[in-house]
Formats: sequence, structure tokens, C-alpha cells
Amino acid sequence: MTDQPVRIAQLSCGPEHSGVQKEIYDAAAAVNAEMFFPDVTLTDIRRSYDKFGLEARSGDLKLAIARAMALVEGKVEADAVFIATCFRCAEAAIVRNELRRYIHDHSDLPVVSYSFTERTTSGTLLTRMEALTTIARRRALLAREEQKGTTMALTPGLQQQKPSLCGIMRSSAPAGCPPLK
Repeated sequence: MTDQPVRIAQLSCGPEHSGVQKEIYDAAAAVNAEMFFPDVTLTDIRRSYDKFGLEARSGDLKLAIARAMALVEGKVEADAVFIATCFRCAEAAIVRNELRRYIHDHSDLPVVSYSFTERTTSGTLLTRMEALTTIARRRALLAREEQKGTTMALTPGLQQQKPSLCGIMRSSAPAGCPPLK
């Protein structure tokens, strides 16, 4: 484990009310991560709410949208993003999904989204936090490079019992997989 904690931006609605916030902090601490809430202004909230194009009635969801936009625009630095909303709220489910998609499409930040209940424990969240911190720490190893020209990937068969696999790519697009003998 590295000495530097992974900084995880939390975009959420309702974890304090549901009693889940402490569980989120405990799960993050178990994997050497630090949860924080991105700072935004009231002007940022109004601007992002209009720009995002999704009409949420909840003030916490409007705040989550502004925080997501601040992350994507580079106003706030983070290693990863954790999006959490209440399981019972349909509006939050829509916003959670759209925030995940927005961050994924407009940044290279790893994102985990979770829908919690009042019975969510730190143990339940631990697997997700482990995955999120692993991706954030090993981002360089997990990154895919843009392939230029024609490339080929070849995997050897295991113990001469399985055939080898081959893939041909042209400018990062699959171009075919010829059968191998």
C-alpha cells in the first residue's frame, strides 16, 4: 500500500440522513483513501444546473451536479469519484446514472456509483472502495493506448491444449481475428 492516500471526491445525496456517511468514511479509511466534498459556489450550482440539462428538485442533487462539473472542468483535483444516493429515490437514481456517465465521458477519473440503504455497512462498501482505489493507484498500468496503424495481439495456448488467439486492429478498431492452426 502506498503512503499517499487516494483522494476520492464524494458526490452524494442523503448519506448523512440515512446514517451511512460514517460507514463511507470507515470503508475509505480501511483502504487508505480520503473522502472529500468538492467546493463549489452558489454561482457554480446555478450555472451547472442550467448547463447539465437535468431538472432535479433536490438541493443535494443540484449540488452533486455542480461538484461533478467542477471535477470535469478541472476546478477541483481528485484521484477518483464516489457517487452515492439513496436506493429508494427514483430522482437520485437518474441523477446518479447521468453523473457517472458524464464524468466517464468527459474525464479520465475512475468512478464508482452506489445506491445505499440505511442498512449499508462499511463492510458492504469495502469492496467498492478497494476497486476504486486500486484503479486510481494503478491507472497508468490499466490505461489503454491509442493504437496507430495495424497491430496484432497474440496469446499463446495454455499447456499446448488450447489454441492460440489472435486479434488484428487497425487504428484501434478490430479488423478481424484469423483462425490459427
